[in-house]
Amino acid sequence: MLSQISPEAFGLGLGLGVFLLIGLAICTAIALFVLWIWMLIDCAQAPDAPGDPNTRVIWILILVFTGWLGAVLYYFIVRQPRLARLATAGPFALPPVPPVLPPVPPST
Repeated sequence: MLSQISPEAFGLGLGLGVFLLIGLAICTAIALFVLWIWMLIDCAQAPDAPGDPNTRVIWILILVFTGWLGAVLYYFIVRQPRLARLATAGPFALPPVPPVLPPVPPST
């Protein structure tokens, strides 16, 4: 069956396949770059975690040095749970406010 295909048609099919493969690779690279920039911006603008103030700096360093792999990890480890917490809290939920102690009367 393969011997019945003309060399011109075979070359055209092979060239088209390579062209589509390169196009798919370029589109994937652009999508991963956009994801990386999006997660870097999201990490920089996210509110600080209540437990550790250095979490943002650590994640920014991870994102910068690992590229798209760090962006995928950040998306599933940090962003999705944060969005789930916000969704369960409701649209008008306020962060917890520490209690304010009454003023101590001056001693005489």
